[in-house]
Amino acid sequence: MDYLEFSTNLQGKIPFADEILTAQLAEIGFESFSNEENRIYKAYIQKQDFDQQILTELIETIEEHLGELTYTVIELETVNWNAEWEAQFEPVDIQSSILIKAPFHTITDEKKFRYVIEIEPKMSFGTGHHETTSLMLQTMLNLDFSGKTVADCGCGTGVLAIAALQMGACSAYAFDYDPLCYENTVENKIRNNAENLSVEQGDLSLLEGKTFDIVLANINRNILAHNMHYLAHALNPGGLLILSGFYEHDIDFLLEKTAQFGLTYQSHKTENKWTAVLIEN
Repeated sequence: MDYLEFSTNLQGKIPFADEILTAQLAEIGFESFSNEENRIYKAYIQKQDFDQQILTELIETIEEHLGELTYTVIELETVNWNAEWEAQFEPVDIQSSILIKAPFHTITDEKKFRYVIEIEPKMSFGTGHHETTSLMLQTMLNLDFSGKTVADCGCGTGVLAIAALQMGACSAYAFDYDPLCYENTVENKIRNNAENLSVEQGDLSLLEGKTFDIVLANINRNILAHNMHYLAHALNPGGLLILSGFYEHDIDFLLEKTAQFGLTYQSHKTENKWTAVLIEN
């Protein structure tokens, strides 16, 4: 899947300029954001979702608050992600309970973990390094998955579905619209002997007509908001929904959407402004 990178320098701008940009860019389809050293701000969007005219109009509005913004938009080159991960990917420890490792890792104290998941990341999101994946897994550790049916929406590597099965779920259904994520999840299913994991390629409409005890959705906040009906209707009575992929200041916005379907807020966890929210049907 092809991505574009938006980049601008926020030196000299107000302290919360990055948060203003993130909130506005998320509205037009940008999916991930970073504020690097020297206040170099970057945001990423799928090439197919990008509209230069919409971005131009948005930047003009933002400049009313931040002053003139000089920015670039470039297409990212396809890289050998296997080589990148082998050079940089470190094992992930989630609360000393979950270990996420790559096939090339040798972990001497692996037996101390309750759950061990081996992930070949390739080009998929979901290795546990990002705060949202970590927060999803932390939330899952506090739930009882025994005998439950689980959906992993926008599964990336399939790590959440695999974790749910290791935690006792009787079955898991994972899907992602990205064909590379679908292929990666299938590979990780085999790698982790996740026999009760079914995998499909597609978007949230795949939930239509299906119901689960626990639904996991670590996705961009706009996609969550626009597709909340699929998520809500996929919950069994008393079912649980864990949402992530957005900042803490977006909680109220998304809770307004879940409340429309009679869903009830239970709790949330936050790390570096990212958050995961637990909601009950």
